Amino acid sequence: MAFQAQTSHKESLQTLAMALRQERGRDIQPVELADMMKDLPALPPSIKRFCEIDYSKMSKDFNVWVNSDALDWIESSCWIANATYEKYCDSGSYTFYRQDFVPSFKGTYKKIKDKIKKNAQASVLKKMYKVVGMSEDKWNPADIIAIKTNEASQTMKLLKDFDASKVSKESAAVQKQNKDTKDKLVHVMEDLDEMYEYNQLIDKLFKSSTLLGISLKKATSSSVKMKVIDNKEIKGLKNSLNMHIEITDVKFLPTNQKCIVEFDMSGEKGHYFDIRGFETTTKIADVQVQLSKTGSSAAHGKITLPVVTLILKLSKGRMALSKLNSKKRSMFKGLSSSSIHGFTDAKIFNQYSKDPSKLSVHKQSWANYIQFLSNNKHSATTVMNEVSKLIDKKKGRTSGVFDAAKYLKHKVQSYEVGYILDTSQKQIKEDIKENIIKSMVSYAGSKGMTIFNDSKAVSYMISSTYLKVGG
Repeated sequence: MAFQAQTSHKESLQTLAMALRQERGRDIQPVELADMMKDLPALPPSIKRFCEIDYSKMSKDFNVWVNSDALDWIESSCWIANATYEKYCDSGSYTFYRQDFVPSFKGTYKKIKDKIKKNAQASVLKKMYKVVGMSEDKWNPADIIAIKTNEASQTMKLLKDFDASKVSKESAAVQKQNKDTKDKLVHVMEDLDEMYEYNQLIDKLFKSSTLLGISLKKATSSSVKMKVIDNKEIKGLKNSLNMHIEITDVKFLPTNQKCIVEFDMSGEKGHYFDIRGFETTTKIADVQVQLSKTGSSAAHGKITLPVVTLILKLSKGRMALSKLNSKKRSMFKGLSSSSIHGFTDAKIFNQYSKDPSKLSVHKQSWANYIQFLSNNKHSATTVMNEVSKLIDKKKGRTSGVFDAAKYLKHKVQSYEVGYILDTSQKQIKEDIKENIIKSMVSYAGSKGMTIFNDSKAVSYMISSTYLKVGG
């Protein structure tokens, strides 16, 4: 059985490759990295002291992995190390850390974020943090972190003990002025200021080559893609404002269980949302929206339905949800949307899997609804044929009724998102659809949460600076 490499293995291997590249002083080859993997306890001190990973776990796992299916990842790690070291790490000696070995990097962000969430009273801001959360990986998706060795202790302390008042005179003045107030709104503004200053610090450390957060995607050749995601001050917001979206096609394909929304972004073709279920085969759960690009081996982030719902409501897309729910009410008695988002509740289809009689009553209505959502591109007859085929067939541990219910869930939820963005359907204006996609791209691409509205944009959460490599 092939070794199942986890995220921790891939990140640790890249960390080792970076330290090896530094020690060699030249491009490294896969055979050299493979040799290091075979016997981590014998790693030369000149490499080990600059490579912070979990040696107790990786010593055993690397030895097994290197003799299994590791070649693609070994090559990728070497290509990335060679490319990034020469361009970004040639200004001194670095220590390379798998990201969890610098806990304060994302930990300090989390503390600030949690304070904002606790103090938030403004309805939109409160809802934003309740629904979106802006996880640490969305704020900064760095998988490995490079810190200049002679500044490592000082930098770690700076992250751990971060205080906006100590890095900004303006922040110190604001905190002093508001020291005795009990107004939560005042304090949440202080917390937002602290978030701003922390992002400024991460950006400053990156620009000075003191600390480099590196987000990894598997490299497919020695020509490694590299891009600095720079959201210093309002640059990221301006880039988003200048983004032009043109929806080119929404594919409601009878042959699969998803919906594809294709669009051009600032004249660049090949971008699309892949809307489908990502749950295991034995569960029924909400679909998600995955940002992808033709020709890229990597997905660029997912969006959950609660986040999509929030974007719709804040981007003047609420009318589209209202029309969906109105249509469902006319077809089903007592059917309500999910309590956590505005789309059809996946729990309904879970119930069908346990009570086939309910599925039997409702399946024709769902088929008609799917035809409506697809603007007649996917006929109700085709849906019914597929449902009947699945019901009559058993697969492994799941029953045919379960598979039919899951099929309908995939179709209904993915088509609901597709319906909202479909240019052939006029439930909301084209510019609103484009603004919705801009917000979804911003969030899925780890650039924070920006809501676009007419010619304006409100940025609720901005991610910090990092280097994106591979993909």
